[in-house]
Formats: sequence, structure tokens, C-alpha cells
Amino acid sequence: MRKRRIIRSLEKLCLENVAMHMKRLWVKVYSRYAKLARNRDHDAITGPFSMLAGSLLQELLEIMRERKFLTPSILHILLLPQLKSLNLNYCSSYVGNTLAHTITVRCKNLSSLALRYCYRIHADALIELVKALPCLTKLNLSSTQCNTQVLSTIRTFCLKIEGLDIDKCRKLSSESLLHLVYDPVAGSYGCQSLQRLRAEGLTPTTDFQSSLLLLVFVLLALPKLKYFFHDLVPQAICLIYDQEFHGARMPAGFPSLEEVARYRTSTHPNEESGRFTLPLRKINFIPLSLLPKIGAVCPHLLEISMILRDIWNLDQHVLPWHGLTHLSLGTDQRMDLKELLPVTANIGTQLKFLKLNGFIFKDEFTLHTLLSHCPNLLTCVLFLPSPESNGHQSQPQNEARARNLCLPPLQFPELVNFCLESHEFVTPLPSLYKLVLGNILESVFKYSPCLEILHLFCLPCSLDEAFQKALKPPSTALQCLQELELARAQISIRTIDLLIFSENQLRLLSLEKCFHISRVDYNELLRRVRKENLEVIIMRE
Repeated sequence: MRKRRIIRSLEKLCLENVAMHMKRLWVKVYSRYAKLARNRDHDAITGPFSMLAGSLLQELLEIMRERKFLTPSILHILLLPQLKSLNLNYCSSYVGNTLAHTITVRCKNLSSLALRYCYRIHADALIELVKALPCLTKLNLSSTQCNTQVLSTIRTFCLKIEGLDIDKCRKLSSESLLHLVYDPVAGSYGCQSLQRLRAEGLTPTTDFQSSLLLLVFVLLALPKLKYFFHDLVPQAICLIYDQEFHGARMPAGFPSLEEVARYRTSTHPNEESGRFTLPLRKINFIPLSLLPKIGAVCPHLLEISMILRDIWNLDQHVLPWHGLTHLSLGTDQRMDLKELLPVTANIGTQLKFLKLNGFIFKDEFTLHTLLSHCPNLLTCVLFLPSPESNGHQSQPQNEARARNLCLPPLQFPELVNFCLESHEFVTPLPSLYKLVLGNILESVFKYSPCLEILHLFCLPCSLDEAFQKALKPPSTALQCLQELELARAQISIRTIDLLIFSENQLRLLSLEKCFHISRVDYNELLRRVRKENLEVIIMRE
């Protein structure tokens, strides 16, 4: 039988109690402090939490944020000097210039600050905020009023910055990025410790080629940049490979690309034959035609994603990346999954993350073979059309093969997250496909001892047999399972009972549009869970 509800630690219970009574009790206590010190600076009043350790204060703030309890008054109480990390993402309704000023005055020791969607903070207030936080290593200003002057301030005052998110800042363009990495007044390069930069969704420039050249400047000027998220990164890398810098015009006050290239060479004297290499670890949406050049410039890539329209020599292109661990491939051309087998045969054992989207599989055994190449996955995400959408019909010889088939089990000793979704909800599934898919699911359930997250959406076959076989006593399957999401699943209440009341760590169960489970059975299940005092959230809609 599963464990009952976990008894929270005294520390956690105290923090949750404080959160529940913050508005009714602690705001009043704070107001009393304010009245007693009416002649003092309002921002100097710390209230009853000034002695709380920074880690506990951060946890209390996170509880308040998750439960949507935060208000300007509450934030004013909890914004204290001992905070090292502050997450105000999605708090745009009450985070404005006044609270930004309070952070500026009180929270000078912050190393991480997240203000995503806090659009009410004006650019001038962001500038003052950044000036007051020299210890920042991570800063999220996505979807804010961040402008070019804010980036210049970050370059000048945040000398330790390692991660910056400026996605969807409409007051920024690609040209603004130059002010992040170079000071035209001092004639010096900045943000030399920056390792992660998100700059997608900025205001586009009218000149595509100029945008590419600006990104080349950024890539060459930041020696430690490992993650750069921008739509044009693959094309900019190819310009670096070609070294077509002559005559490239930069805005007034900035060095030419040839000068930046010489700066790069001076900081990387060991680069072979004048070829530049970048420390990038991840690139998204790489066109297949650009792979050879990207491979030459970025030999240390760990993660790539591609939209494929053909797979010509793909396995040979990815072979040089001996460290590649994350592979995401999609197609809008209904390509056959079988064409990926040479790729997984070559690099499958090194993959930790695999995502496939839109591939059909005409041969019933292709998916099983492909997964057998990838035993060391931590995450596997498969969005596949139903085999029926190929026009493939069940044949008598296939029925006979299905009756006699015995596939070896797949084993995933490190798998933590598995998602399988069929694009088209089609039933019934041909017998041979059904058997192969059932074997794959049973293997995932039985031979993935670390599995925590399982998502199965719109699969055109019953899930009962695979689950019941895996959980048949004395099974140890799914003991680490924490989250199970089923959508349009053909599954019975008997199997759900087996999952709920088996030995596992299940905390969340979603049964969206599982029409084989009646409302009566669902309500009875909820009643039994409450009676047994199990810590699991069950949702149907």
C-alpha cells in the first residue's frame, strides 16, 4: 500500500501558517512598526521578518507567489537584505516603479532576480535597479520595458552577470545587443562572463543581412557564451565559418567585424588555422544544409533541434559531436521513422534526451528498433501519427505474425520522463502495431526504475493490458512514478485503482477525456482516496 500523506516538517508548517495569516495579521504588525517610525524613511522599516534567514525568506516568498497571496504591502515586508534570490515572474499587476525602488534600497545582495512580464516597471527604474545590484549573476527581464540604456547599464554595473533573459522586449532590437557587449565610449568589451543569453522576439530590423552581422559581432565578442537563443544563430554561425567580414558595416562607435575577429583571436590564440570555434552547447532549428559548417564552428554542442525535409547523410553530420546528448527532430513532410535508424544506431547510446515529432512508421517494428538504440535516455518525447493514417490496413499474415511474436524487452535504467502522443485519434489499431506498442509500453513501465513522469495522450489502443502486466504482483514497476497524465486514454477504472493503490509516489493523476471511466466510478475513486488519506491530486477536466 502506498504511503499516506507526508507529515510536513515543522519549518514548512510554520512558513505555510505565516503565509495563510500574512494579510490578516503580519501586515497589521508591519503597519504598527511604520506608525511608530513615521519620521523615518519608509524603506528603512524592516518589520517582523528582519531576523529570518535568507533561505527561509526565499521559501516564504515562493509559497506566497505560488498561492497568489502576494500584494505590494506583503512584498514591502519581505524584501530584505538577506535575500539572495527573488522571483517576481508574472507579478505584473503589483510590481511597478515603487517596488523596484524598494528592491533597489533593500536587496543589494541579490544574485538572481526574475521580473518576467513586470511591464509596469519603467526603463528608468530598471536602470536604477540594475545599478544597485552589482552581485547579479542571473537576471530575467523578459517582456519588460528593458531598452538599450538598460543593457548598457547591465554591461557597466553587473560585472558578474552569467545569465540574461531579454526575450520579447519590444524596445530592443538586434542592434541593442551591441551595447550589451561593447562600450563605445570606453572602447572596451563587456559582459565577458556571460554564458546564457535569451534574445528572441525582439523588434525586428528591416535588413536581414544586417541582423546577421550584428549577431556575428555578439558571438565573437562573448568568449564564454554557451547558450544563445535567437532565431538567426545558425545563419550567423555560418558567416563566422565563411569569415566574410570585409566591408561589413557596424553602427557608429563600434568596431568593424574584422576588428572584433582580431580581438577574438587575441583571446583564443590556440584556435587552429585561423578557424574560429565557439563554446556553444545548444542550437535550435538548424537547417540540415548548415550542419557541416555549424559542426566545424561549434564542436562542443550537446543539444540540437532540427526540422527535417530530408535526411541526407544526417548520421554522418552528427557523428563528429561526440558529446551530443540531446536530439530533437521534427518533420512536416511525413517522413518515415525508419530513415532515422542509422542516426540512432550511431549515437543512440550517448543520448539523454530524444524528441521526435511528425514521423510516420510504415514498418511495425521501427519504433521498437529505434528505442532499442537509446537505452540511456533520461527523457523521451514522441509525437507520432497513428499508423492508420498511412493507409496501412491489418492483413491476415500480420494477424498471424502478431500471434507468434515475442519481442525482447527494452530497458531504460535512467529514464525519468516518458511522453507518447498519437496525432490522430484512430481506432482500432492493427494487431501487429498493437502488440509492438504494448511491448514498448510494458517495457517502459517494467524496466524504467527511475520513471517519475509519464504522459500518454490519444493512443489508439487499450492501456489496460500493459499496465496490468507491469503491476502484476510481486512487481516493483513504477515505484518512483510521481506524475501520470492520460488524455483520451482507453483505460478502465480497475487499472486506475491498481495504479492509485500500488506502491509508488504518485502525486498527480490527470484523466482528461478518459471516457471509459464513468462519473460514478470517478467520484467513488475520489471518495476512496480521501478515506485512505492519500496525497494524490486527481483531475478529470
